[in-house]
Amino acid sequence: DLMNEAEKTPNVVQATNKEGLFERLEGLQAKLTICEKALAEYLETKRLAFPRFYFVSSADLLDILSNGNNPTLVNAKYFVVVFFTSCKSVVNC
Repeated sequence: DLMNEAEKTPNVVQATNKEGLFERLEGLQAKLTICEKALAEYLETKRLAFPRFYFVSSADLLDILSNGNNPTLVNAKYFVVVFFTSCKSVVNC
């Protein structure tokens, strides 16, 4: 495990100069990029289905969708405040 190895080596120069570390980090970055793209595509499908979600940030939309099975967690006041604040900023442009 990458983090366990780094924790075992208190010297930062030694910890960052390990053989294969750069390649491992590049691989992790590539996987992260794929995940980010897939998440963006998923959120876009939700925005296409419900256009009001275009006024909600990706982080807020993810929060709303992840709590969709528990409506009490999706605080109506929070959603309305975020939604209408976003709409207001679009109208005032």
